[in-house]
Amino acid sequence: MDLEVLWTVTLLILVAFIPTIAFMAWFRATGKRIREPWSVVILSYLFGAIGAIIIALVLEMVAMGLLSSPVVREYDIFALDPTAFTFVMVIVVAPIVEEAAKALGVSKSMTRALGTPRSGLVLGAAAGLGFAATENLLYEGGALMEGGVSAFIAIAVVRTFSSALMHASATSVSGYGIAKSSLGGGSWLPYYLLAVLMHASFNLFASFGELFKGTLGETAALIGLIFAFILVIASVSWTRRRISALS
Repeated sequence: MDLEVLWTVTLLILVAFIPTIAFMAWFRATGKRIREPWSVVILSYLFGAIGAIIIALVLEMVAMGLLSSPVVREYDIFALDPTAFTFVMVIVVAPIVEEAAKALGVSKSMTRALGTPRSGLVLGAAAGLGFAATENLLYEGGALMEGGVSAFIAIAVVRTFSSALMHASATSVSGYGIAKSSLGGGSWLPYYLLAVLMHASFNLFASFGELFKGTLGETAALIGLIFAFILVIASVSWTRRRISALS
């Protein structure tokens, strides 16, 4: 492998994974007393980074195949094909599939062993951040190859502080439901559906630029970005407050 290529790949991996690992430690450190074992937190993170990504890709490929469409993932699909079909894929299919895949990183046996609903929030955030790290690696690598360094930096900054934290907070909600269910607190399904709604709302806001470019011009993308960040800030704030309250 060429030395320049090796350095580039290393840089991409570091930029994608280091921020999400830092966020994972930040969520785990929330509160005063309880701390989940690092081994369990890292296991959830790795499942999100590898297992959940594979599951989501396979299921999304199946969905695309059934609907006779080429596989194009996430909200930038609108830039290529701004149709009702792509809207459904981005706003409905992707959130349902990805939140289900990530939630598998928070097993009932894990949360039952740890014995607190807090563990579901932390492990859910870890699984979501692992998923986000691999997803960011793919997006940021594509941005570097297609748009150069400036595009890479822009995508890396925006995705690190928006979609990565969205994945963390959405899956923490699913994890919270799974933990409560494992401890006799009812069904996890409403929490999963709330996570899907959060994810779908984020994708909708992130798609504003393409959806409303005809009527709002370039302002549409800025409006969408602002709403996306508001959603992320509110979601992360709720997650950390809940983790702290359960500590």
